[in-house]
Amino acid sequence: MFPALNMELEIVRTVLKNPVNDIYVCTDLRKNTGTFYTMVSIADPDCRRKVTEKLNTERLFFSNRDFIGSFIYESRLNLVFRYYHENLLSLLGGVYLVEFADCKRAALGLIAACAECGAGADMGVLLLNDRNINITREGEVQFNYFLDFSQWQPGIEEQRYYQEVARKVFGILELNYKGKYETPDSYPGDIRLFYMKMTTTGFPSLGHMISAVRNMPDKPVEMRGLLWWFKSRFQRVRGFLFRNAMTAFLTILVAVTVIYAGVQIHGRWKVRKAYESNISYNGIEYIGNVYLGDTE
Repeated sequence: MFPALNMELEIVRTVLKNPVNDIYVCTDLRKNTGTFYTMVSIADPDCRRKVTEKLNTERLFFSNRDFIGSFIYESRLNLVFRYYHENLLSLLGGVYLVEFADCKRAALGLIAACAECGAGADMGVLLLNDRNINITREGEVQFNYFLDFSQWQPGIEEQRYYQEVARKVFGILELNYKGKYETPDSYPGDIRLFYMKMTTTGFPSLGHMISAVRNMPDKPVEMRGLLWWFKSRFQRVRGFLFRNAMTAFLTILVAVTVIYAGVQIHGRWKVRKAYESNISYNGIEYIGNVYLGDTE
């Protein structure tokens, strides 16, 4: 039991144990409200010092409504957050987000959660692990704060963090299109533009990302005409050839060989038939009054 933060935290489940930090799900025995908490217990001295500095100087998690507080217990720095049931977006996104409007709302929710979590770029990347992102039936995004500090890379630039957020957001936006199109280049216009922005110049801020998603229509227009049909077939063939270059080469080589052999056999058969037609009168001396034999 951990007496701290006006609570008596009792461990009910161990999520992670490694030399850097442990992660527990706890309950408060003092209040007995049925509420659960995530406790990240940091043992590594260097990691503990760096996180403490961030708490004191950068006000780490200060703006986060899920952050209960921190305390030292037996040479460990403990961070306590509210725990949410693990309805993982990676598993339930396709179940709860049926329409694109649902995906759009969840994408905006994820960006807002990243903006409000107060984690900064380096810890924000840790939060974007699939096991940390929950989705409710109503499409609300929640974090679990299972922070594995053995994977922490202090000093990550904000641009990389924005890139990781954009990838997660795009993963939500494409939920209803991933199985219908061969590549993101074929997605409806606004989603395709988001993908192009993400993979080229990137988004300079979370605000720009929010603006891009918010301006998307609830029902994107899909290109389903003859042009789309030819384009999708071309991309499918091109993709197959790129993925199976050697197989395609050998198939074409065998096909050309078979065709060439067929042409040669047919040509020789025609020559033989012509020859047989020319000697079909062998052994016949007369046709009517015409003598076919040799004359002396």
